[in-house]
Amino acid sequence: MLSLEQIQMLVFSAELGSFSACARRMGKVQSAISHGINALEIDLGVELFDRSSRKPTLTPAGERILKSAQALLAQSTEIQNLASSILAREEAVLRIALDDGLIHPDSFEVLQKMSNAYPHVQLDIQVQTSTDIIQDVIQGQLDLGIVFSEIEALNKIDFCYIGQVEWVAVCHPSSPLASIPIETPSTLIPHRQFAARGRFKTESQQLISLTPKVWWSSSYEQILKLVMQDLGWAYLPNFMVDRLIAEKKLMKMKVLFDHKVWSVPVDAVYKKGRINGPVLQFLLDEFKHFYSKI
Repeated sequence: MLSLEQIQMLVFSAELGSFSACARRMGKVQSAISHGINALEIDLGVELFDRSSRKPTLTPAGERILKSAQALLAQSTEIQNLASSILAREEAVLRIALDDGLIHPDSFEVLQKMSNAYPHVQLDIQVQTSTDIIQDVIQGQLDLGIVFSEIEALNKIDFCYIGQVEWVAVCHPSSPLASIPIETPSTLIPHRQFAARGRFKTESQQLISLTPKVWWSSSYEQILKLVMQDLGWAYLPNFMVDRLIAEKKLMKMKVLFDHKVWSVPVDAVYKKGRINGPVLQFLLDEFKHFYSKI
């Protein structure tokens, strides 16, 4: 009967170029490798190596079988790693969501680190508004959310402050708002504003609209595109628009009633009383580190 050790002997002998090299790799004497390969050939009824020269080489049949043997070894390693993951009590699946106003170009580094550290964990990634994410966390439909802080919801969930994001008011260079000082919110009343809200039709407490003429979207990326079409103005995360402002494709509005840079707190939220597993805790720590720097 075939054994995994015999398959290893075949693969290592072929890849390393000799039975002696295979023996060193497996910590065995060369005669044990020769015997193992002979036994494998008898079990398969196929000659795997041509031994007519000092250095054994794969026969055509051996070449064909090697590919399957390599795949079998890879599957064996995968099974061993998966078993180790289970023993470490790693979560099988995690459901996370981010507000798209928090999807910084470098934020995917966090997921890359998680993938490297926990390759067997499946991830369900969603993009929603902060208000929708919090409701889904409360209802147990999400394991972790990265959101703009919602003060009124904090007694219904567990949360951790992880950083803040700067926001700026922007408009198209052709907009009348591009050239006038905005002394009070009433100056904005005649002009259409874009604001975010999700399926529950609730605006973020940190990011409420200021004018009666509002178009809503669940995506800040879509809001940015609407501003780029000169259809209105919006507050947007600085990291989303700083390059466009520098290239004069957008204008930073002169909002005089914002006496300093407007920074919105960012929270990681999860179900109240939840005991975090190792992967969720890893993600939480990495998001803390990331958003504390931007």
